[in-house]
Amino acid sequence: MSLLMVGLTCGDRVREARTRLGLSQSALAKKSEVSQAAISKIENNETDNSKYIAQVAKALNTSVDYLIYGKEYIKKQSGSLNDFVIVGGENPGEKPSVDEYVLVPQFDIYGSCGGGSIIDSVEVKGGLVFSRQWIREQGLPNPDDLRVIYAKGESMYPSIEDGQVLLVNPHDNIPKSNKVYFLCIDEQYYVKRLINMVTHWVIRSDNPDKVQYPDIILSLDEIKEKIEIEGRICWKGGAM
Repeated sequence: MSLLMVGLTCGDRVREARTRLGLSQSALAKKSEVSQAAISKIENNETDNSKYIAQVAKALNTSVDYLIYGKEYIKKQSGSLNDFVIVGGENPGEKPSVDEYVLVPQFDIYGSCGGGSIIDSVEVKGGLVFSRQWIREQGLPNPDDLRVIYAKGESMYPSIEDGQVLLVNPHDNIPKSNKVYFLCIDEQYYVKRLINMVTHWVIRSDNPDKVQYPDIILSLDEIKEKIEIEGRICWKGGAM
């Protein structure tokens, strides 16, 4: 399983490479024998790019690895930082430096984007490798304190999809309006957006189907008494 370094998306890199070569979307479509609509969807991250990415990479005179993972990415072999290897970039085959990268624990926890998840036990399942520089740029705390979990369900779609990995900052546990949190209500765990309405709080699912995913209204006191915020969701990745 390959784990990417956080940064630009595949669509961003396709657009950047196309622009660098002076190609329009239609020109790239013709060169790669892929429809312009497909190129547009790839660049806007609106589709699974795996079907055409090899053709697009060839047309852009680059590699599939670069488009998917960026200039430098990490391939997981086992479980600790020493078990990862740099595959792309300027130093392929080298081990990631502990001065530049950190392995964030990946927990076998599902934050429900639906009706709630009951967690009986927690298992650490390896981790994701992040650039320390990226973590600093995001204003995140000591990377040793960060956690990776999974999303489950469709209630937060399209913001968060079922199966996506989520980076949680446990130190950011004071509710702020319009932020997404991993939280516990009545011993069930959710990933939800919190909205401050001044006189009360709203626990909101981003899915527009409010019949299936209605808002939950809590008073200013209830937000303190009934909810335990485990941390803010500060990054989302691809489905695992």
